[in-house]
Amino acid sequence: MSLADDGTATLSVVFVCTANIARSPYAERRATQLLAGLPEPRRVVVSSAGMPGYPGRPMDDQMAAQLRMRGLDPDGHVSRSLSAELVEEADLMLTFDFAVRMRIFDAWPQHSAKVLGLHQFADAVGRLPRDTPRRDLVALAHRLSSPDSMTWDVSDPHRRGAKAARRCADEIDAALGRIVPALAGPGSPLPDSAG
Repeated sequence: MSLADDGTATLSVVFVCTANIARSPYAERRATQLLAGLPEPRRVVVSSAGMPGYPGRPMDDQMAAQLRMRGLDPDGHVSRSLSAELVEEADLMLTFDFAVRMRIFDAWPQHSAKVLGLHQFADAVGRLPRDTPRRDLVALAHRLSSPDSMTWDVSDPHRRGAKAARRCADEIDAALGRIVPALAGPGSPLPDSAG
């Protein structure tokens, strides 16, 4: 966590999928939207990347359509690869599949304590007290997380059509419904725009 100008802690969250064109940019924009919908400003910086990534690509058409249906503009997204700098600056990296987590663990084993699957993290924060301080959130969620496996994966909707994209978007939204209030900190209600 870094300190903002006013002394409050800023939590940096990076969503990571394979190419950074479907799941992770969708989650980045939805989480940003949900955080903005909370009653008072919250210090959470959200971004996304791919591992290994395919830099320079726009968002997947079907996932972009899902964002538009939820009132967001997907334009302007340019995919990028996860870098050592992003990993170093992140407080939490949320992945969408087991294979990506393993790649991150192999590349940056010293940062494994801040890497969890999206569903794995949602499950863990669902078991934490609602007044858990943000400074303790990642460590406690990591300690409480269920064993890691492919059962936590969010299927990649790329080139699988509108139904797969809708299922993926709905699945991510459901997880964000648990995650966003925890990221925002104690006393944060779920914004009306979730789900």
